[in-house]
Amino acid sequence: MWGFAFHLLFAIPSMTRTTSNSHRSSRRARAKAAAPAQVHLPGRSKPGASEAPFQPHALLAPAAEPPAPAAMAPEPAAEPTEAEMALTAELMRELGMEPAPCTPEAHALLAEAGISPKPAPGEPLGPDDERFSPIAIGHLTHRLLDVKRFLEQLTAEQKQLHDTLRLAHLRGDLLHLLAPSSEGWCYQLGHGVLLTRRQGRKQWSYSALWADLEAQLKARQTYEQATGEATWRHGAAYWDLRGMK
Repeated sequence: MWGFAFHLLFAIPSMTRTTSNSHRSSRRARAKAAAPAQVHLPGRSKPGASEAPFQPHALLAPAAEPPAPAAMAPEPAAEPTEAEMALTAELMRELGMEPAPCTPEAHALLAEAGISPKPAPGEPLGPDDERFSPIAIGHLTHRLLDVKRFLEQLTAEQKQLHDTLRLAHLRGDLLHLLAPSSEGWCYQLGHGVLLTRRQGRKQWSYSALWADLEAQLKARQTYEQATGEATWRHGAAYWDLRGMK
């Protein structure tokens, strides 16, 4: 009896440890079953691997485009024929366009004016080369600028003289020079010079109906210019000369 008591005394701790171990195993199994399953997504390494972390935007990135083929060298343009040059010259003449320098169209215009073209390097000088030399062109452009400034001064002086005469006319300082005339105020200044004060040209103002029609005409004009129904041509070419400030 005493032997059975001693055997039972030593067996109880062992049973307690076994029960505790089984309880812990059951808890681990339940926790593992409740945990969400780990899904292996494309582009992401399995847990424990040393690769970079998964980036969601990598799945949405567009695929790389293939390299573009190498551009082919353009073929040299063919020389225009005489018929094509004649057609181009006729079209430019109809549009009022001036040809570019040293072109066949420019040489044709020079021939019509009786001017020889510029000689190529090494060729003898022609009779017109002194007229178009760099020194002559330099003097010509400077003289043209002087003439332009002089004309501007004359225009301003003319306006000032007209204003002075208008004031003298309003003051009555020209009444002693008044000459009989059916054209209004006419003054005889001597040496057969007559100075007549004339009314300005009529300047019309129209009704709202005319303004509406004018707006419609302008809209139609813009429409035909945009659609190509209207035709156009260049006016005569001209020089725009300005002095450096």
